Amino acid sequence: MKKQIFKNAFIAFVILALFANVFTSCKTEEVLPVDKTVITALLSEYQAIANAASTLDYSQAAITSFKATLATAVTALENKKITQVAVDNLVVQLKEAKILFFAAAYQAIPANALLMGMSFDETVTANQFTTAGKPWTANLMKGPSEVFGTATNFPSFVPGKVGNAIYLSNGSNLQINNYVAADLLGKQLSFAVWVKPDSTRAGNYIISYNYWNSWKFQLQSENKPFFTVHTNADGWVDADNEAVNSAPNKAWTHLVVTLNMDTKKLTFYVNGALTKEWTATTKTGLTGTGAFAYPKTLPLIIGAATTYAEANAEWGWWTNRNPQGWDSFIGALDELKIYNTSLSAGQVNKLYRDENK
Repeated sequence: MKKQIFKNAFIAFVILALFANVFTSCKTEEVLPVDKTVITALLSEYQAIANAASTLDYSQAAITSFKATLATAVTALENKKITQVAVDNLVVQLKEAKILFFAAAYQAIPANALLMGMSFDETVTANQFTTAGKPWTANLMKGPSEVFGTATNFPSFVPGKVGNAIYLSNGSNLQINNYVAADLLGKQLSFAVWVKPDSTRAGNYIISYNYWNSWKFQLQSENKPFFTVHTNADGWVDADNEAVNSAPNKAWTHLVVTLNMDTKKLTFYVNGALTKEWTATTKTGLTGTGAFAYPKTLPLIIGAATTYAEANAEWGWWTNRNPQGWDSFIGALDELKIYNTSLSAGQVNKLYRDENK
């Protein structure tokens, strides 16, 4: 009898509990008025921003992500049971998404980051012109007669990627002597240039400071961008972007290499896209806080590895005095720039797009 009474009491308890749950559930599902004025206005504003966004200013990934966030918010608002708290939370999330999206915009490179710029549209007087950025003097030079004899010439100007370009052949180059050494030995540097090589050569030097004793940027065999840095911690790094024919002959290609000794990264870009990033793990020589200060004072050279006097004095192993053995660029260069910062991927992409006209 006691068992039966207990059983009946338990059933009654379950029924009461179920009834209470149903009653509570009904109260929970009651739809309260929701104010969507703010979020509707935000969605309208942000949709317009997303629709106007261009890959000239943002990566496609950033645009896609922002649009996906907006679509998620629209879907959430279509739920008739959405609460005011949920709507208010969506407003906060949308505002954060907008901030993140704007932060992902390709940033312009600050004007004061430019150490040296050559557009090759400068006014040339007495085979000299003044560079942008630091007002250094670029001297147009013939190739060394010790190598080329009388078959040499000054650099010439030809139609370029943007305005004019400089054309180098037979060892011709440009040299800067009134630079500030500290500027070229900084812990962050970036080099940008349009190249149009005539042929594939291991010694197609674009720009060099104390050749491999400080740093150099060139096209190596297989037309790969190639950079060497000797750091002030006596670390040596030879690196390329590991992409064959990155800069094809007879065609314009935009190349950028960035060096960041704070993060120990060396990064290559081709036509605005990152192609290879080296770190202190993959290139153990990425040590120190900047490039090595060579005890001699040599010119900053565009289009060649070094001067003949330096090669003759210091390169005891170098016995090839014929033109084919001289490391110098053969072809055209345009919009050559050195920056005192490690450009971001967005800045590189923007620079490429701004100049790719």
